[in-house]
Amino acid sequence: MTIDLPTSLADSWRALGTRTGESSVLLASISAETTVYEPIDAADRLVTLGASEIPVRSLFTVDVTFSPSLSDLGMAPKSAFEKAAPKAKSQFVTTLEDEGLHIDGTRNTLEFEATNGAEGAWFVLDADYPVSPDLTTTDDEWLDAEAHIAVWPTEASFGMAGGVLPLEDGSGVVDGRNGGELPAGLEVDPEADRETVAALIRTLEPDR
Repeated sequence: MTIDLPTSLADSWRALGTRTGESSVLLASISAETTVYEPIDAADRLVTLGASEIPVRSLFTVDVTFSPSLSDLGMAPKSAFEKAAPKAKSQFVTTLEDEGLHIDGTRNTLEFEATNGAEGAWFVLDADYPVSPDLTTTDDEWLDAEAHIAVWPTEASFGMAGGVLPLEDGSGVVDGRNGGELPAGLEVDPEADRETVAALIRTLEPDR
């Protein structure tokens, strides 16, 4: 189920596709359907920039379902949050790594208040974005990037949202597809991108 973007973002971002991951926590299995969004402006250039199908500048919403449901297990999302949040982050990292990104670790973990008033966890991850399609580990064929994922309890499940943003414009980065440097033109503004990710996390209202 695709989660609708907040009104402030709906006109400038479009859904690119979904990825589904499975994991387990406590006595339940978890299905996490991640919808990837790309910016409408300059989207074509960003899609062709790297070797991953996830754009280097992207947003994510995640529809989280439990089987059996937490209510059937006699648990409230708030009571399961401490164990579920790290598991949810781990599943998100797996999704990114399956798409070719390298996650170098968690730079910071923050507490925040979601739009429903619940206290959530916000993880900031150091990432490398692949340029070469053979996913070589040569340093000059990766872009420095940053990933965010936030998790918070809702009435019946958990809300999850985040994004990826570039930290460098690609100057001097080798394009493994043609042996030359990447073409100029990738605009880099980490502070503006972080504000966009924060706007998504702080205003998203999952249906569950």
